[in-house]
Formats: sequence, structure tokens, C-alpha cells
Amino acid sequence: MLTISPPDTVENTIRLAVVATHPIQYQCPVWRELSQVPGLVLSVFFGSDFSVRGYRDSGFGQEIFWTIPLLDGYQSQSLGSAQIRSGLFFGSFRLWSQLRAFRPTACLINGYSPLFYWHAVAVCWLLGVPVMMRAETTDRDRDRGLIHRFVRDVGLRVFYSQITCFLAIGHNSRSHYRRLGVGESRIGFAPYCVDTALFEQQYQLRKKGGLRAKLCIPLNAVVVLFSGKLIPKKDPLTLLRAIQKIPLLESREVHLVFLGDGELRPALERAAADALHKSVHFLGFQPQEKLGETYTDADILVLPSVVSETWGLVVNEAMQFGLPCIVSDRVGCGPDLVSDGQTGFIFPHGDAGALCQKIVAMAKLLDAQREKIQLACRDRASSYSVYSAAGGIAVACKQIVSRPCPAT
Repeated sequence: MLTISPPDTVENTIRLAVVATHPIQYQCPVWRELSQVPGLVLSVFFGSDFSVRGYRDSGFGQEIFWTIPLLDGYQSQSLGSAQIRSGLFFGSFRLWSQLRAFRPTACLINGYSPLFYWHAVAVCWLLGVPVMMRAETTDRDRDRGLIHRFVRDVGLRVFYSQITCFLAIGHNSRSHYRRLGVGESRIGFAPYCVDTALFEQQYQLRKKGGLRAKLCIPLNAVVVLFSGKLIPKKDPLTLLRAIQKIPLLESREVHLVFLGDGELRPALERAAADALHKSVHFLGFQPQEKLGETYTDADILVLPSVVSETWGLVVNEAMQFGLPCIVSDRVGCGPDLVSDGQTGFIFPHGDAGALCQKIVAMAKLLDAQREKIQLACRDRASSYSVYSAAGGIAVACKQIVSRPCPAT
């Protein structure tokens, strides 16, 4: 069990306020774990509860209703009901009164966008509360022009000057903070993670062959999986072009499964309608609690994103099932989770030829050492767990109380 040294008095208890835009399925298990830490009192302040009530996701192009409980197991409050956009959010005025009433020892924010987080930092400054930050920060997710880089850097340096401690989620996140002048002594580690308990339960109950039987995929076929929104920034068309280049692998078929939905689905279906129509399958959007069947029957996950893939949590999910992952050089988790030839490969984004070669190489490696690769993937995923993330946050809280992080 995670622990902070038991407090001598109630006054010595660490009171952590978490400020988040809304309940997010990947973050809520961390809040649940933190709420169990002795010596720490947690309260999460959501700008909105729209994700709990159901909403239309523009990326998936459909209504989303989470069947897993997002608010169970920890104390939380919602400041509003509308989705928070980039501009002024009037729920910030309620945040002042709620934080003042909670009297936090420290506050954790989860990003620098939207402006809601700037409002939260301002409130904490007025209340004299030190702020920690754990966010999907990176400089590697896109090409930025000179003016864009300059304006972004100036704004972030101003914002970061008000943050006491930073919690890097991985390699690119830490490099981003260091580049903008954050001293190493101000940077902790709280790895990015999925609901590891949920996926481990699915892994332990897995039954191989069910999805293949449903889709009429031979048991000896190589199954390549794409999981995510079918939108341009994820670049599923490059994956389809790569699959088209692959011949039979030693007389075995290669099947491509698209798990997810989005605006590119019609184009993908048209592109696959000719020679590949029997080997490309579209499953549509699936809730988290049903993903295990797909991961169990896949051989390789591919995430070919070309922009704005600050992490790529589907890689965490897949690796927990022992799936090696092939990701583009724009996918943020690459340096942390993907080791060439061991847990996957990294390829140049947009290069279908290079991706084709990596898929063939990984299929051959799996033939020779599948069990070794699967164990390596599960071992890597286990280091990026809810427990580890909550532990990193708890350590940062304790450091803030015992001796605040230096400003440089």
C-alpha cells in the first residue's frame, strides 16, 4: 500500500486538491488510488461533469456513455455541467470558494490548456497554495513554426514560473520541462497509465479465438490492430497502405482490424473494398471493459499518428496484454514503452513502406520468440501503472510539505 508518514495530528495531514477539466477514464483510477493513501486527504474538483452524463465525441462521431464508474472511490465536486472550451470558464469563480473551504496543502493540475488551468493557478496563488503539474507535455508531437514556438515558449515559461513541482509522465515530458528551464530538482515522475486493474482483470480472464471466429480470421493469421479514433491525425490510411504492401507471410494471411470509429471510416472502407475486403475488419467504438477480447486475439498493435499524439495510451493497454507495438516517431510514449525488436518498433511517420517493413519484421520475431516478447511487453507496461502514478504524486506531496521545491 502507498503511504505517507502517518500524521502526528490532524493539522499535519496532507490535503491534496486535484483540479481537472472533467472525469476522464484514464485519470479517475489514479484519484481512487490516491484516496487510499494514509496521511493524505484528497478532493477532486472537476470543471464539469459532462463526461459522466454522456456526451457526443466529435472524433468518434457518436454519443459516448461510460459504463465504468468514474466517480466512485474518492471525494469529488463538479463546478459546472457544460464542456469547458478554451476561453473563460465561469466555474472558475466557484473554484475559489471551493478551494478556500477545502484548505488544501497542495494542488495538482493536469495541464496548461484550456484557460481553466490558468484560472486554477491564479486561485492557488491568491490562497498561497503550492501547485504541482502532471500533464501530457511534449515538444515532439508536431512541427512548429518559428513564431509559434516563440509565443508558446514565452507563455509556458510564464505559466511554469508559478508551478512548484512538475510530475513528468515520461521521457518527452521531462525533456520539455528541462528545455524550458525547469530545474531537475523540481521534476518528479508519475508515469502515464491506463486503468491497470481493469485491464489485468480482462487479461486474466482472456479466452483466445473468440474474435477470430466472429470475424472468420484463421487462427494462424497475423492480426494487426489499430485502436483509436479514425481521424486524420491518427493516420490510419498509412497503416492500410502498409498492409496492402505485405505479401502472404509464409503462406499465412495478414488481417487488419480497426477498433474505433470516426470521420475517415468511409474512406478506409472504400480503400479496402477491392483486394483487401476480406482481410480488413471494422469493429467500431468499443467500451474499455470489452477491449480484452480484441487485444487477446491480435498479434501486433500499430499507432501511426502524424500529429498531436502526446502519449498514446492504447500502447499501454496493448502491452498489458503482451502485444508488441509499432508506433510512429510522433507518438509520445515511444521512448518510454517501445524498444526496437523487444517490445515493438518506431518508424518515420507517414512512411507506409517503412511501416510495412516493421510489421513484417515483428511478425517474424513473434514466430521465433513470442513468449519472450509478450513477457517483455507486460513487464514494460507494469512500470506505467496506476500504483506508480499515484506513488509519484504522493511523494511530490510529501516533498512539498517537508521542504518546498526550489524555484530553479
